[in-house]
Amino acid sequence: MAERKFEIRVPASTANLGPGFDTMGLAVGIYLEVRGQIQPDASPWNISVAGSRPDGIPLDPAENLICRVARHTAARAYVNLPPLDLHIINDIPLGSGLGSSAAAIIAGVSLVEAVTGMEFAQSELLRHAMAFEDYTDNLAPARYGGWITSCGRANGAPILFHRAFPTDIRLIFVTPDFALPTERMREILPASIPRAEAIFQMQHVMMFVGALEHQRYELLREAMRDHLHQPFRAPFVPGLMEILDLEHDGLWATALSGAGPSALALASRNLEAIAVAMQERFAAHGHRSVVYLPDIDVVGRTIRYLRPSEELRPA
Repeated sequence: MAERKFEIRVPASTANLGPGFDTMGLAVGIYLEVRGQIQPDASPWNISVAGSRPDGIPLDPAENLICRVARHTAARAYVNLPPLDLHIINDIPLGSGLGSSAAAIIAGVSLVEAVTGMEFAQSELLRHAMAFEDYTDNLAPARYGGWITSCGRANGAPILFHRAFPTDIRLIFVTPDFALPTERMREILPASIPRAEAIFQMQHVMMFVGALEHQRYELLREAMRDHLHQPFRAPFVPGLMEILDLEHDGLWATALSGAGPSALALASRNLEAIAVAMQERFAAHGHRSVVYLPDIDVVGRTIRYLRPSEELRPA
């Protein structure tokens, strides 16, 4: 096993992009970093946390999602994972609809790769990751970067398609001051929908893909309409409906990011002004919010081995 110090970097992600429930996601430049090294013999696991969003990350390895995934993955891969000294630097808000759990899961699987020198094939990596989150709309972009559409299969790993997201569209995220558990936001969704709604949804997913691939951005407002998840989640995100109806110079369309409560906007200009307008909609319901204007991450997860002179916990 490699005993060098290493750094794992995993991007945040936004899923659904309006109508694409559980089918597509986009990696964005907000990051979870994990620095680590093997502990001396007989030493316990050690975890420290930093970054702009450290709250809520357990220091107990038995409760920390990254550690739980790493141990589970190592056992399924039939490798021995020694105790590790880990320094977690997190800038992804938890429970916000920005793929924080997917980033942690990919980081956990990647710990096994970093320590052992293994590199999991795509199907194997997804198998390990989906033991903790059984949909790939956040997992896939967190690992591979960019805009990814995915399709499950009755037998075998999901099929992933990397698509080119337009470089002239910018992202705006506005995250209000409360969190929503993803599983709870899935439980509130109906078990079935009428045929007409299913047809509406398929039409709008295809329109969304076509609008981006053919630079028909004027179609995005219609294309990002959704009848499958946003109407049911909106009561839990005060201000969302007003954000979905927002019009502004330079704004193409808005959506709920993942399960929320963050709101996403696709725009070409006036990013700051659009962000302020979105914040005002949350503020009208008594909620403060934080703005993110990240680039699209086209690389996905990276593993880097640190130089001997680099500190595990930089000052």
